[in-house]
Amino acid sequence: MIRIPFVDGWTVGPKLGAFEAITEGSEPRPVALPHDAIRDLERSADSPQGVHAGYYPGGVFEYAKSFDVPEEWRDRTVELEFEGVYRHAVVYVNGDYAAHEPNGYAAFTVALDPFLRYGQTNRVTIEARSHKDSRWYTGAGIYRPVHLVVADPVHIPLDGVRVTTPDIDALRAIVAVATTARNTTRHTRTARIRWSVLDAGGTEVVSTSAPLTVLPGETATARARVAVAAAQLWSPDTPTLYTVVTALANEDGSVFDEDRTVFGIRRLQLDPQHGLRINGEVVKLRGACVHHDSGPLGAATIDAAEDRRVRLLKDAGFNSIRSAHNPVSRATLDACDRHGILVMDELTDVWTESKTAFDSSLTFPDRWRQDVAALVAKDFNHPSVVLYSIGNEILELASPIGATWSRRLAEGIRELDDTRFSPTGSTASSRTWSG
Repeated sequence: MIRIPFVDGWTVGPKLGAFEAITEGSEPRPVALPHDAIRDLERSADSPQGVHAGYYPGGVFEYAKSFDVPEEWRDRTVELEFEGVYRHAVVYVNGDYAAHEPNGYAAFTVALDPFLRYGQTNRVTIEARSHKDSRWYTGAGIYRPVHLVVADPVHIPLDGVRVTTPDIDALRAIVAVATTARNTTRHTRTARIRWSVLDAGGTEVVSTSAPLTVLPGETATARARVAVAAAQLWSPDTPTLYTVVTALANEDGSVFDEDRTVFGIRRLQLDPQHGLRINGEVVKLRGACVHHDSGPLGAATIDAAEDRRVRLLKDAGFNSIRSAHNPVSRATLDACDRHGILVMDELTDVWTESKTAFDSSLTFPDRWRQDVAALVAKDFNHPSVVLYSIGNEILELASPIGATWSRRLAEGIRELDDTRFSPTGSTASSRTWSG
C-alpha cells in the first residue's frame, strides 16, 4: 500500500450557487492542508453563529485539487482517506458525486476507482458546511489530514489490523493480531500473511505467518497469537510502544502489501474496590477536558501542535484527557501514546435532542452506528485510550428513552471493542456509568 500525504496544491473559496459568478473576494485561494476555513475570516458581533463560535461567521466552503492519475493505476485500488472534515462533507471526483459524510469528526474513505480518468489530470472537490451547529468553536473545512491511498486489488484496508494483549504475566505477553484482507478482483486469491513484532528500537522480537484465501469481492480475516518474552509494558510512567509489521506476500515470497501498526502492551482492570488499574497498579485520573482547536491555529490539526499540547499537560502533572465533546484526532492519540497520557474519547455532544439549531442530532438516529464504528476503528490500537464516552451533557438521560439510547450506544461500542469501558458524561464534572 502506498499512503501519500495529499495536503498540497489545494484551493478554497466560498461555495457558489449554480448560476453565481466569481466576484472579488470569492476567488479560490491556495492553501495547504490541514486548513481551517473560518479562522482568518472577519469576526462580527452580528454573526448569527454567536458567542459559541467566537463570533466568527459560518458558511459553505469548497476545496479543490487537481492531480495526475497514471495509466498504471488502472489495475490498482485508489482511495482518499479523510481524517476529518467539518461538516457535512460532500466529495466530487471530476464533477461526479462520490460521497457524503455528515459527521464533522469522523474519519472516512472515498473509493476513487469508479470516477478516475487514467493517464489524465483529475480533479477532486469537497464541500464543507458550518452553520450554528455547535456550542463551541469548531472551525470548518478539511481541518485534519488527507491521504491518497494506492494499493493492490488484494490489500489490507485502512484500519484493517487490530492488536490486543489479552494475556500478560511476568514471563511473557500474548499479542493477538487480527488482520483483514480485501479482494476487489474477480478471482480467488491465496496469499501468505506474515506478522513481525518489533520492539521500541526496531528489533524483531517474534514473528509468525499463515496462509489466507480471499474470495472475489469479499474480505477474510487471519489471526495470530504470539508470545513476547519479558515484555515492556505500556503505562503513563513507562509508555513503551511496539510495532507489528503485517505483510501480504505471493507464493514466491514477494510482498505486495504491508501495514505498520503501533501498539502498547498493557492490561486494564476496573472494579468498585480498586477503581481503574493498569498492569495491576491503581491509577488515579488527573485529567483535563480538551477541545480540538489549537488556539491561534484554529481547528487545523498540526502534528507538532498536538504533541506540544500533550507534553505541556504531562509536564503540568496531568495523566489523562477527555476529548470534549467529540472524537479526538489521530495526531493527539499518537502523542498520548508516546507521552503516556490516558484518554477518554468522547463520541458526541448530542443524541436525539438538539442543543443548537443545526447540530448532529439531525442525523444521529440514522448515523450512530457509522459514528461508533469510526470512533472504534480510529482508537482500537492506541494504548492511551482506556475509556469511551458515549455522550456529553445528554438531555435525554433522565428518561426511559434516554436509558434505552444509553444502553444501545454502549452495546454498539462493546460489539466492536470489549477491551475498554464506556461511561456517559451527564454533566461537565461527573460521570454516570452506562449499563
